[in-house]
Amino acid sequence: MNHRQWAAAVAAILAFNSAHAASILDTFSDGTGLIQTDAAPFVETHLPSAQAPGGGRYIANSIEASVAQPAKFTFAAIQAGAYFTLADAAVPLVTNLTYGVANLLGTDLSIDLRSESAFKLDFRYVSAPMSLTLSVITAHGPGTFASVADFATGLSASQAQSVVIPFSAFVNDAGNPSPVDWADIDAISIYVSGPGGSGFALDTFSTLPAVPEPSSLALLAAGLGLVAFTARRRLGR
Repeated sequence: MNHRQWAAAVAAILAFNSAHAASILDTFSDGTGLIQTDAAPFVETHLPSAQAPGGGRYIANSIEASVAQPAKFTFAAIQAGAYFTLADAAVPLVTNLTYGVANLLGTDLSIDLRSESAFKLDFRYVSAPMSLTLSVITAHGPGTFASVADFATGLSASQAQSVVIPFSAFVNDAGNPSPVDWADIDAISIYVSGPGGSGFALDTFSTLPAVPEPSSLALLAAGLGLVAFTARRRLGR
């Protein structure tokens, strides 16, 4: 392989990585959005956002019909650089934050996450032990089933904590027609439930980049070395 071929190989690697580079980052610093329910079993909204992946966020809170009444509330808000939610002492906390399409609201993300390796959630505080389920969805067109993979874990009560969820930890839902396609993620859902009177604040939702394969790194290093060697030879003439 001559130096021109090596240079072309290096350019191809860089172009491939650039073409497939995709990431998620939401710092909730783009303004105020609030939903609250105290008289209905379920409330939802889609808040447009230039910052949020997919151009908006779907937020839903639920409250059991038996306790849905004035002053028995649950709410969620995008404010002060955080997504936060809180439930009245008589109401279990049930909240859903989704990027992409959900319940016919929003649009598909259609994002390629093959250059990423994990999701990261940075919490400002978690007031009580809670259950967290993160789901990723690949749609298969109108009239067809979607592929869904989940990861469930617990959150401890703390002032601050970070949760890292590797993509390899996600488990496909039973009955999926095909595995989730990480090259075409259409929705990402964060579902949290906790006891009455609990709440949390999520500072940042993001992804972590994947480590390049050793073969790609070796080829890139060799190509860059050859380019540097060729440049030195030309300078020495």
